[in-house]
Amino acid sequence: MNALPRITVLSFFALGACSSDRISGNSVETENTVAGREIRVDSLLPEWNRPVSGATVATLRLDARNFDFRSSTASGRDIRLERLDSTLLPFEIVQWDSASAHGRLRVRIDSPLLARGARFRLAWGHRLSNWTDPVKTWAGIKDSLRLSLTSVAVDDFERGTLRSLLPDSSDWYSAASDSCTVTYPSLSSAGHGRSGNAIRIGYSAPQQFFLYSLLGIRLGPGPRSLRSLDSLVFWARGSGVLAVAFDHLNGSSGPKAWKTKMPLDTGWTRIRIRPADLDTIDGVGNNVGWSAVRDSVTNLTFLANTGSELLIDDVRLHGIDRDDLR
Repeated sequence: MNALPRITVLSFFALGACSSDRISGNSVETENTVAGREIRVDSLLPEWNRPVSGATVATLRLDARNFDFRSSTASGRDIRLERLDSTLLPFEIVQWDSASAHGRLRVRIDSPLLARGARFRLAWGHRLSNWTDPVKTWAGIKDSLRLSLTSVAVDDFERGTLRSLLPDSSDWYSAASDSCTVTYPSLSSAGHGRSGNAIRIGYSAPQQFFLYSLLGIRLGPGPRSLRSLDSLVFWARGSGVLAVAFDHLNGSSGPKAWKTKMPLDTGWTRIRIRPADLDTIDGVGNNVGWSAVRDSVTNLTFLANTGSELLIDDVRLHGIDRDDLR
């Protein structure tokens, strides 16, 4: 599960019913009840996202412990983020699920809000239709910074070690089902048109759907929520057939959500797997579907069969940030 909410709430305000229009930014709205909270910017910026100047984008996590989703609309369209002088702050909604009380917003933090003790306001009850602006949220932000704020590199295998790049780093491991074999993971020259290193296992696994040799990595110190995951992206080559699983392991087994039946090739293939791409629930291999495991993922696993080797490179999780895996 995620760490406790990082939000520091400083105050609460509520405005009663109004019959007149209120100007907010460049738009005019009629409001019934507007409520909100002031939030310290410092509480949203971890050490890995503390620019000295310029602009950055902070993640605002909402759940039942810090936001009453019953007081907002089901879609979150009444949400506003604004400076204390009511100037609108650009933001985007990454996820909004009123039924399960989960929300994730990304808000642009410009230089004036980087001052110690700076605050902004989270407000709800508005009626404007131009509620978010992803373009303005990321305007002028370098692609490299955006990538670091909206994804997590699992590993690029360029440091001469089997330890991952994850915040709570651990070693890659291998394992095999009965009747299967697997070698210990090793670093190998990527080859076949790719520079640098990749991770490799040699294996044998019979042509049975539920028997695999595997390569895996633990994602954190315990179950992690990947609810806002956009996609898993990696490169693969080898022989046989590949499956990729998001596991909730208790010991060496447990439920999972996975994507199966991806043929491997001797040349490198870039693979992108979104939650919507995962197999439907069928019980095979303890596949319980994404919704059942997305809030308690422990391991990322690459499984292969009907071949002899598997190589993986440049593994990255998009849609989450480093705090999701601490």
